[in-house]
Amino acid sequence: MCPMNDAAATAALKSRESTIGICGAGIGGLVLALRLAKLGFRPMLFEARSREAALSEGEFLTLAPNGMNGLRAVDCYEAVLREGLETNAIELCNARGRRLALADQTDDRARFGARSVTVRRGTLTRILIETCEANGIIPQFDRRVSSVASHVHSVSLRFSNAVDLSVDLLVAADGLRSLVRSQIFPEFPAPHFTGLIGTGGIVDVDIPATEGVMRMTFGERAFFGYIKTATNPVYWFNSFAADSADAVRGLDPHALAERIRTMHADDPFPNAEILQQVHRVERSYPIFDMPLLPFWSRERVVLLGDAAHAIGPHAGQGASMAIEDALVLSSCLTETINHKDAFTRYEALRRPRIVRVMKLTRQNASRKRKSTRLGVLLRNLLLPLLLPIGIRAGRKLFAYRADLEPWSSKGAEYAAGNNQRDAA
Repeated sequence: MCPMNDAAATAALKSRESTIGICGAGIGGLVLALRLAKLGFRPMLFEARSREAALSEGEFLTLAPNGMNGLRAVDCYEAVLREGLETNAIELCNARGRRLALADQTDDRARFGARSVTVRRGTLTRILIETCEANGIIPQFDRRVSSVASHVHSVSLRFSNAVDLSVDLLVAADGLRSLVRSQIFPEFPAPHFTGLIGTGGIVDVDIPATEGVMRMTFGERAFFGYIKTATNPVYWFNSFAADSADAVRGLDPHALAERIRTMHADDPFPNAEILQQVHRVERSYPIFDMPLLPFWSRERVVLLGDAAHAIGPHAGQGASMAIEDALVLSSCLTETINHKDAFTRYEALRRPRIVRVMKLTRQNASRKRKSTRLGVLLRNLLLPLLLPIGIRAGRKLFAYRADLEPWSSKGAEYAAGNNQRDAA
């Protein structure tokens, strides 16, 4: 892109006085608010949940190096690093405990500038909220949007429990089942169930530390993973095949824990031992997917994160993609006074990378689904060949540096190179 002339630069500066509404105080919405404020815009952040609910949602997640580096742009990298567990490697085993593949990540910091970090979701949310508040951005909780309408010069929002208002631009960061998307893009398809359900938790168990290794098992009945340091509890998760998204919805927390224990009773040590200490599983998470949407913006409204592209947990990139989206969108808004041009550029920069991540996620998910005995046998024979390919593809994603502002005129060549690699 060519540098703007003085008149355009002045107009762009004035455009930052526009009010940008953000629906959703999840990871993507919070990072976007922080970055926009840092660049001189006026973000307004609305969240349907209470503050307490936002801080208690989910158990933990893993931020890959590209996601961790993205947090540098909003001054949250160090705080998250202090609170999280660094990952040195990912080990994948079969149902008998035999290693199928090992992804050594000890050189991630040297190669990519950061390591993968596993952190409690509530902790990450708290850090982002507190950083927002320290920078004068006050997330408005308990503000549930009931309807949205885009006009020539504004977007109007009606709330179920608050006074209506208008903003100049609106970013839908309200998740997989985005209300904004359903109203502004009513023709878009609904998410569909992938056939997998996930659970997880954090529990104190007296087992050996994994020394920074995330250990995963392709069990006979379900997939299991965990990580533990010498001074922290076990962070565990699993995913299992199901015929419907409601397959375990009716189970109480004790019954769900028992169901999960049964799935892994024959797993290699220490999976069953970990789950013996899990007496309640409060939540299960049916995993949904969504076809690639034809476009992400209409008039003054643009989609971000899961609202634009639902990415399952099977490649460990969901949160990192939302962070990248937020940084790219904010950078694009600084490059032009025309919001439509900014939205178009944002989508053009993000779509090739998102397509690549979605492809990898679906490949990884297919290996966790229900299978026959013959299918399991074939899987065990093929995984040692296929997993290294998937590992290399996943590590290529780590090099992307959304924090380095590659979308400015000085970094256009850098961005083009990244997108060519991501589209390959």
